[in-house]
Amino acid sequence: MNIRNISYRYCTGVSKIDFYPFCEIKNLKKLGYLLLVLKPFIDRDNQQEGILENYSFDPENNSFEATVSLTATWQDGTPVSSFEAAMAIAKGITYREYSSFIRVKGTEDINKPGWETRKYAGVEIISPIKFKLYFETQIEKILGVLEEALSFTAAGNVIWPVRINSSTHKEYHPEKFDLVSKYPIRYENGSYFLNALGNQIELCTSNSHEGFDFYFNSSDFNKYKRVNETFESFNVNRSQYMQTFIAIFDSKSATFAEKDTRLAISSILRSIALSLSDNDNYYIAKSHFEKNEPGDSEETQWPKKLVQIPNHIREIKISIPYGSAKNKVMLKFEQYANKSGVNISWIDKSLEENSTARADLQIFIDRIHNNRQIWLQSLLNSSFTTEYLENFPKTLNSLKEITVRSAATIPVSEKELSKFEIAAYTEISIVPIFRFYMHSFSRKKLPIVLNISKNKELYFSLNKN
Repeated sequence: MNIRNISYRYCTGVSKIDFYPFCEIKNLKKLGYLLLVLKPFIDRDNQQEGILENYSFDPENNSFEATVSLTATWQDGTPVSSFEAAMAIAKGITYREYSSFIRVKGTEDINKPGWETRKYAGVEIISPIKFKLYFETQIEKILGVLEEALSFTAAGNVIWPVRINSSTHKEYHPEKFDLVSKYPIRYENGSYFLNALGNQIELCTSNSHEGFDFYFNSSDFNKYKRVNETFESFNVNRSQYMQTFIAIFDSKSATFAEKDTRLAISSILRSIALSLSDNDNYYIAKSHFEKNEPGDSEETQWPKKLVQIPNHIREIKISIPYGSAKNKVMLKFEQYANKSGVNISWIDKSLEENSTARADLQIFIDRIHNNRQIWLQSLLNSSFTTEYLENFPKTLNSLKEITVRSAATIPVSEKELSKFEIAAYTEISIVPIFRFYMHSFSRKKLPIVLNISKNKELYFSLNKN
């Protein structure tokens, strides 16, 4: 397919792009290009487009057997082997949030040098395109957890394959790397370029100039668009499902030692979000769950009244997962706090120097899918959560039950979800601030548009307008 000479620019919102799969996804904004470029193991939007042609799970043996699709190829057209697919899953799992609850048997040394040459008890290569994995697990409904990771449904737990001969380099090197992509991709002069339906798309970092052609979220659009650009200059597509924007109090914070203090800040944050809801993309739920969602309890009704900030507070340290999470709600909260003589210190967790920094309040963002709050399934395994919730025993125990019983995974266990709902409200530990829809933006009159599928994959389609 011939590529048009002109390049269109896609805003990733991150300062650096890489596709190395064997590390933690600390900055969830990486998903803005991962979900666009990578082909998932399981494609729930189009089964024929996944890396795996078919798969089955044996609950008695906790084994997962799969066949690799012949259409899944590396950039030079070489088919993905069953060995590469199996090892990607076995090794990739060890870097994801649920790694302490699930792993492939015998893979204790899979992260040591020479891992690709070893044999593992839980990895069986049946043929060049078929493999079987045997799992050790402490959780129920392991298949649901696997499906969500392999289909990119669980945001922080996505797993993807990498060509074995390119993943053994000590450091990530884009010119010596290979991956299975939805669109042909190349690395040239320090940048990545996609061939999307005959159009050349440059994946741009936040270090690039403003005024991009494609954005995958509203925050980056508002931050990087040109001054004279408005919504009317772009085709805007909205995702079918919402994201949740929550706050987790540090149970050891002296600032928030009292429940009434936590309740006041919760009420202020929700009130500010409500005040912006008419004109902005903010939706205020009554609690973590709405009436039509599994886990809803009549015992919970979080306040949303603009009250005074408690007099003893002089500073609040707020941790955000990435810079653009400091949105209109959080900025307006900062203004309100400053007027009351309270300083807000922001800790951007996407920056390496802040990776271990402690905050009074941790912002957490994840998705809601088919009325399921999947983030609950892996929240406990996030690096900060257990420590933050240590003095909130009811919340912590309810999350442990959700994790072990895979309560947020289909089929959903409403009892455990309801316990969490009540515990979080009783202890004022995890606050539902607002929900929002993901939006993609494509400059008008371009030959292609950016879309968000119902399963949150990003993809291009021809512009029919």
